[in-house]
This record gives sequence, structure tokens and C-alpha cells, in this order.
Amino acid sequence: MLTMFGLELMEEAVYREMRASPAPAAEEIADRLAVALDQVRACLDRLVELGLLRHSFEVPGRFAVVDPILSLQQSLAGQHEELMRRQRRIAETHAEVVRLLMSGASGLSGRVEQVERLLGMDEVQCRVDRLAGQATREVLTFRPGGAQSAPELMAARRNDAALLSRAVSIRTVGTDTDSYDAATMAHVHWLNSNGGQFRSSATPLPRMILVDGSVALVPVDPENTTAGALHVTDPGLVAPMVVLFEQTWSLATPLDAQRPAAGDTLNGTERALLRLVANGCTDAAAAGQLHVSHRTARRMMAALMERLGARSRFEAGVKAARLGWL
Repeated sequence: MLTMFGLELMEEAVYREMRASPAPAAEEIADRLAVALDQVRACLDRLVELGLLRHSFEVPGRFAVVDPILSLQQSLAGQHEELMRRQRRIAETHAEVVRLLMSGASGLSGRVEQVERLLGMDEVQCRVDRLAGQATREVLTFRPGGAQSAPELMAARRNDAALLSRAVSIRTVGTDTDSYDAATMAHVHWLNSNGGQFRSSATPLPRMILVDGSVALVPVDPENTTAGALHVTDPGLVAPMVVLFEQTWSLATPLDAQRPAAGDTLNGTERALLRLVANGCTDAAAAGQLHVSHRTARRMMAALMERLGARSRFEAGVKAARLGWL
């Protein structure tokens, strides 16, 4: 079960020493494990941070062991609360961006140099091509769902290839990726395999392109992206868009960990195994409840971790919950 916390070998060894009764002092552990005292103290601090140890109420300066199941439950609850807080911040930032864009568009006549209106898709594409040629650091994009036309994909491939060849970072967040057609998804995979980064988000967001943190392209009408776009260079408008992107990116799911296709679903035993492990069961204990062999349970868990792209059982539980598998 300790692997679910992502413990290093030395941290796990120190934790097992601490489970003795009474719990030994740091100096005793260092002697038993034949390691430096500072290394043991660093492990103890890490175990306290993970909630596996707490400061002793009986002996000042010493530690007491916490039930690992309780620690796991508290950790998952804390992660859930943090995800909720970050999602609320994204919603608040999104609302602020919309408000600023509306105020910027309504005051367009006095701010021609900072907010320019581009009419029609051809004019917008010309501006995208120009910005792609001028970018020196990074291009950040929100790409909503739906199929892209062949000309759009050709232009995207041309611009993205040129950017990557100049070592310009490309990060894209796709929304409603289930509605992408095969050609659009093929471009996403090409981008990801050639140095770009793509993540998916369940949050509905408008189309947006940010270049070097100083220029933004957003639709004139979010409901009709063919109507044109606003080319924004006003720092007061661009800055919150960058914040919105970074907040969304931090919660989005990497391409290799997206929800599986419809034909790649969990069966009942796999789902039950994930739930048992998330609740703190070892592979052996889960095998007993599922009436399968220990080897079978271990093999199933390894396969699930590979599908989730997880390096530990704890990470597998978090990712499975995010994908709706639990």
C-alpha cells in the first residue's frame, strides 16, 4: 500500500522502522539502516508532509505513526478540495476575461492600436500566419471541439512545423475532444509527437491563441467564429487570458492519459479492483475480495496503471477518479 504514496525506498524503510513500538528516535533509525542522520531526518519530514507521521503528543520532538488508510483518505480529500478551488478560480478568471474583452470591444474606436477587428476567416488566417512567423517564445491555444477543414489543418501543420523548428513552445488545450474527426485528431498526435504539448479539458472555453504572452486572437463572436476575430495587444486584456490558460492547463489531462475510446472501457472486475485499491487494499486483500488469485490481481493492476499512465497506485487512483472510472 505504501507505493500509493510514491515513497522512495529510504522513506519506506524509515516508515517501517517507525512502526515499531515504541517508535525509535532518528538516531536509532540511522544506526539500524547505516545511513546519515540528516538523511533520516529528511525522510521523517517527508513522511510528516505526506500525513504518514505526526508529532508525538507524549514525547516532545518525536513522531508517531498515522494509519496509512486514514492518511490516504485525507490526501484524496485534500486533492479533491484543491481541484475544486482551482476550478472555481478558472471560472472566475474566465468571467473576468469575458468582461474585459467586452469592455475592450465596446471601446474599440479609441483603442485601435491595442484592439483590432479582423473580419472574415481569410483575414484572420493571414494574421495567424504572420503571428506564427513572428513568435519567438511560445504559442498557447484553446482549440474547441469539432472538425477542422482541410485548409485549416494544412495551415496549422505548416505554422506548427515552422514554430517547432525554431524551438518555439506550443501548448494546446482541446475541449470536447470526443467531437474531433480523424483528420483533426491525426494533427493532434502529430503535434504531440513532434515536440508540441496537447491536453484535454472538460471545461467549455472559447477559441483563443496567445503569442509570446503579449498578443491574443479571440473570436469577435464566440457563437460564430467565422465572423472574424479581435487582435488584442492591450496588456490589461492579454494578461488575464494568459492566467486563464495556465490555470486551465494545470488541470487539463495530458494526451496519453485522456479518457479511453468507447471500445476501451473497464469491466466490472477492473472497476472493483480500482475501488478497492483506492480505499487502501493491497493487491492480496483485493484479490481475496474479488475471488481471484494474487497474481491475477497484481497483473490487472499493472495493466490498469499502464493504461492510466500512472507511476504509482496512488497516482492511478487520482487519474481513475478524474476519468470517472471510480
